[in-house]
Amino acid sequence: MPALNLSAPVAVALTDARVAMLFDDGGCLLDDGRRARRAVSCLVELQPGDRVLAASGAEGDTHVLHVLARPPGGDAAVSVPGAHALAVRQPRLALHAQERVDIGSAGDVAVTAAGGSLSLEGRSVFVRAVDSLVQQAEHLIGRAGQYLLDARGLLRLHGEHALITAERDVKVDADRISMG
Repeated sequence: MPALNLSAPVAVALTDARVAMLFDDGGCLLDDGRRARRAVSCLVELQPGDRVLAASGAEGDTHVLHVLARPPGGDAAVSVPGAHALAVRQPRLALHAQERVDIGSAGDVAVTAAGGSLSLEGRSVFVRAVDSLVQQAEHLIGRAGQYLLDARGLLRLHGEHALITAERDVKVDADRISMG
């Protein structure tokens, strides 16, 4: 690797341009005919029509440094060009949306609160598992106005002690009931 000559001036031309077209390799065509790549520090993914700040170096390469403006009403996506993963490291992180938050993965998703509590709160909470749903806790406490449990096959409840109480009525219905 050649040594950098820090005393030599570096000729960089900054220009205001518009993104005319996007290429599949992550590059773009600017309205002045130059082909450019998004700089690593430009986290906003480019869209045609974006007004950008582009820098052309002495070696002829052009990079989009910043998205200056975008037509109103569109969406924005954040990514790091050339990176395999993106991590945000801060003591606190908040995500807010007025309508919806979607988290998805073609693989695994892990949510961990190693030293604290994990809270899920909503008007309705739906959990669906195609194969297995495993719950494990030292204490499991559930409260509901109505609790319905339907098992297509075996329903097994086991404990060192089992207690069933009712204010008024207990009904056990089956073809055969074995106790003891």
